[in-house]
Amino acid sequence: MPDQLATLRTFTKWAQRIDTPAMARVEVARAFQVMLSGRQGPAALEMPWDQFGRRERIADCDPLPPLAAPPADPEALTAAARLVAASRHPMIMVGSGAIAAADEIRELAEALDAPVAAFRSGRGILSNAHELGLTLADAYELWPATDLVIGIGSRLELIDVRWQNRPAGQKMIRIDIDPAEMRRFPPDVGIVADAPDAVQGLIDAVRRAGFKRQAGRRDEIRDARAKVAEEIRAIEPQMSYLRIMREVLPANAFVTDELSQVGFASWYGFPVYEPRTFISSGYQGTLGAGYPAALGVKVANPDRPVVAICGDGGFMFALQELATAVQYDIGVVALVFNNNAYGNVRRDQMTRFDGRVIAADLVNPDFLEIADAFGVGGARVRSPKEFRPVLERALASGGPWLIDIEVPRDSEANPWQFIHRVPRM
Repeated sequence: MPDQLATLRTFTKWAQRIDTPAMARVEVARAFQVMLSGRQGPAALEMPWDQFGRRERIADCDPLPPLAAPPADPEALTAAARLVAASRHPMIMVGSGAIAAADEIRELAEALDAPVAAFRSGRGILSNAHELGLTLADAYELWPATDLVIGIGSRLELIDVRWQNRPAGQKMIRIDIDPAEMRRFPPDVGIVADAPDAVQGLIDAVRRAGFKRQAGRRDEIRDARAKVAEEIRAIEPQMSYLRIMREVLPANAFVTDELSQVGFASWYGFPVYEPRTFISSGYQGTLGAGYPAALGVKVANPDRPVVAICGDGGFMFALQELATAVQYDIGVVALVFNNNAYGNVRRDQMTRFDGRVIAADLVNPDFLEIADAFGVGGARVRSPKEFRPVLERALASGGPWLIDIEVPRDSEANPWQFIHRVPRM
């Protein structure tokens, strides 16, 4: 590679070279400082091979403090408050950059009677048990009347990509620590600041500007949620499995998703009650990420249940990590939804390419025999009715488990009808 460092800098926040061992501690400290400041992201360090075996005295280096976040612009807060005061049906959309502002967001939502929605990474910032905590499917039901979006720490993928029908005249406020977001998807008012400070500043500015709640707003939200809850029941068998998972798992359990038919449905069909408990590969959509991510989550949270939603094709990307689970006794329960296909690819080929199926069908191994060979507990289920007692047994075991869930090929309802929305005619 002609210039590895230059290449690294194209997809990391920061990259640097350690030329001598004496530089290592300071550069590592700088890497963590940059990673954890502003919009968090990866950093990279390279070091020549011929330096690895050298010994040098190095000075102590305490962790470096995070770089100071920019303060919220008072004029921007005032302008945002004016938009809020003029709105009648505001909606708050949150992403992972808003997790630290959960308390402030709840206060803002309750002051405005504004529903709070998230796509993936921001789920649980306002619990789905709260009457204003919506899934993406719930939020879309209210979308046509939404006259103001308040985006907080979010790329706003839902309205930038997934929902292709922004209401005419709709206004947008964005709060984000990354100024590049304001250029990528320009708002009417952009506030570049840390989310907790900016949201609190917005609350204070709205109180000064005044806001009149829309009569009956919470009734509208409740009606929308009830309507959507009935509609998504048609996404079977995914919804039956997700309902059982939610009933069995405690509120603080972790679930990792995977690009699979049940994984897609979980984005709106699995209620999330606490932030950072629904772990997704996000907009990158990394196939095979779910099970390895679950192992890391369990190591960090050994006393809380961790369940990985996996498709059969995605699970095969990292099936060998069953060995890691056994070696370190990592008690993750892997749910392998086994339809012998890359289900989404197959559906697209059937419906959009006249049934010309290419490389979408799978010939899977016996996952239970593989689990047994690794020393992992396992069981097979063929229906939601069989699922509950097996999931309860797997969680009670405390060790690594695999549940092979047989799903007939082409039997799943299309979960995308509640994710990628086309304009209503």
